[in-house]
Order: sequence, then structure tokens, then C-alpha cells
Amino acid sequence: MGIHHLLLVEDDQTWREGVGRAAREAGFVVSLVSDGAEALNWLRHRPRAQHPDLVLLDLMLPRVDGWELYGRLRTDARLRHLSVMMMSSASGPPEVPLGGVVGFLRKPVRPETLVSDLTERLRELPPRKPEPPRLPYTLRLPDESLYSLHALPDAIRHAVRVHLLRAAELAATELPLASSWLMALHSEQPSLLVTVEGVRVVLEVDDAACALTASIVIVPSHLRCA
Repeated sequence: MGIHHLLLVEDDQTWREGVGRAAREAGFVVSLVSDGAEALNWLRHRPRAQHPDLVLLDLMLPRVDGWELYGRLRTDARLRHLSVMMMSSASGPPEVPLGGVVGFLRKPVRPETLVSDLTERLRELPPRKPEPPRLPYTLRLPDESLYSLHALPDAIRHAVRVHLLRAAELAATELPLASSWLMALHSEQPSLLVTVEGVRVVLEVDDAACALTASIVIVPSHLRCA
């Protein structure tokens, strides 16, 4: 199925760390969250290119439990594409097929055993159809943002534009969580922050329209042209 990146949603710290460690040793990239609320926050503040290939979901969770989280994933247009593997030590698999659910694991005594079971189940799944190549996101610069950028010296304005275009390319592929110039912001609207020579540009991410819109441009006073 081409599963590489797992998002593990597990409230028991010992289990969470144990499964995470065993999964990494098995070759997976693993992100860890402790409950459904944290999972939703994690997913909603990342562009689709950063989303996991599989959500490994414990059904017994505090605050937002596994069933509620699954329901929210299926009713959110930005998250409906996610594949889910449910797991529980208390309940069995759902009686009817559920969209997006690729399997159910009963939690064993040892986390390592669960990862072994997961790996075996993934081998049984049909290959995922490859997604068509995604074009770079459209970069939108409203008049106010353009005015702020035009206030910059030529060399710095050019550098900022190059980095903004690079962010638009990365948004459609493998966007890093953080780098020296690009990072994801924790905000209600999925956003990115581009920082170049002290200039900061906030880009709002619209995955449905495949677009980045510059909503805020902060220019240090010493860089403004007279």
C-alpha cells in the first residue's frame, strides 16, 4: 500500500513510545499524538503533503475518542483522504465496512507485537493507486502585500520572491515542518511563515484551491526604501 509515514494516536505514554520506537525500527516514519483533539490539531495545521499515509488509531481515548475522531476525519474535506487502521484491546472490529478504514488490530501485550501485526496486515492490502503529480501551488500576492514587497531593496525583494515561489513548489510535495526560512504556523487557518533577511511573510494555505495567499508581510524598518 506504500505506507511510510504513520500518525499514532495513543493516550498511554508507555504504549505510544513503545509502538513509536518499534515502528521506527521497522522502517516507518512515525508522528505521535496522545488523543483525538491533539490529532485533529496536528492534521489541520499541516498542508496535505505533510499528512501521514496511515492513521494508527486507538479507539479508547480521552477528550475526543477514536470513534469521534474517525467521524471528524470523514466529514472534513481536507482530511477525508486519510487511511485509518483502528486498534483496541476492549472492542472488536466494526460490524460493517467503514470508509477509509483499512483494518483493525487487537492490541497485544507488547507494542512490538502490534507493529509486527501491522506490518503483516499492510502486506495484505491492495496497492494504493498512485496520485497524479501535483503542480506547484498558485502564489497569490494581494495589492497590500505587493506594496510592502516593493518597499524592499531590489536584491532582498528578489530573494523574498524566490523563497515564496519555492514555498509554493514545496506545498505540493514534501514540505518540511521547519527550516531556516520556512515553517508551519499553529493557527486556525493552515499557514506557513517565510522568513528572508528579516522580512516575514505569512502564507495562508488553501489545499482545495492549491493556492498560497500572502496575508501578512512584515518588513523591518531599516529595510524600507526611502
